[in-house]
Amino acid sequence: MSRIYIRLLAAAAFSIALIGATFSIAGLAKLFAGAAASVATMAAALEFAKLVATGFLYRYWGHIPRVMRTYMTFAVGTLMLITSIGIYGFLSSAYQVSSIGLKAQELKIAGLVADNERVLGQIAERHQFIEKIPNSRISKKFEFQKAYAPEIAKLRAESARILTVIEGEKTAMLKTHVEIGPAMYLAEALHLPIDTVVRWLILLFVAVFDPLAVCLVFCLNLAIRLREKYRGNEVKISAHSVTTPVDHRFKKTG
Repeated sequence: MSRIYIRLLAAAAFSIALIGATFSIAGLAKLFAGAAASVATMAAALEFAKLVATGFLYRYWGHIPRVMRTYMTFAVGTLMLITSIGIYGFLSSAYQVSSIGLKAQELKIAGLVADNERVLGQIAERHQFIEKIPNSRISKKFEFQKAYAPEIAKLRAESARILTVIEGEKTAMLKTHVEIGPAMYLAEALHLPIDTVVRWLILLFVAVFDPLAVCLVFCLNLAIRLREKYRGNEVKISAHSVTTPVDHRFKKTG
């Protein structure tokens, strides 16, 4: 196997592992903010031990006692879960920071929508009151229509003003929150709340981050082992190809 490919595999494995460990340590430190430095130190040591244990398990699986092998496998799996939790905490915290303004505007829009519904309800109440007046009292109905007309017109104008403000807030929300703009457009395309879309994106990241790092460590050890195996065969073949002509000439002259 090519030495360059092994180096690329090592670079990919350790870069993903290092970035995942960084995110996980930051997320766990925020989760246990009361002892952030201690938690970060512990998490860093465990992340390093996880990679070493993964390589050790692959290379010496048959030589490790069953109890120790079971425990180390359980420890690696548990550390993968802890790392994934830390990454999830880090990414979700980053989203919450960038979405504080968005949530404030969403609350403002929700309040405006409630105000508009209240105004529309008042208009509907006036119309229902007039409609309940029997046709036998047509003069009375016209009287109430005339009396309520200015108030209804005022309420309709208020509703139109609120709708204009809502549209303006939605436009401003798209312009001012460009950092989560793609998530907003994706949420609109899928007809889902933006929090749900972001949550699933984070889960996708978590699903491929640390498990991929551990798998690449396995692949790296496999590549190194194969190179060691076939490099030994190459040395034997090379030695045989050099000695054979010499022996042949020696036998011919003899």
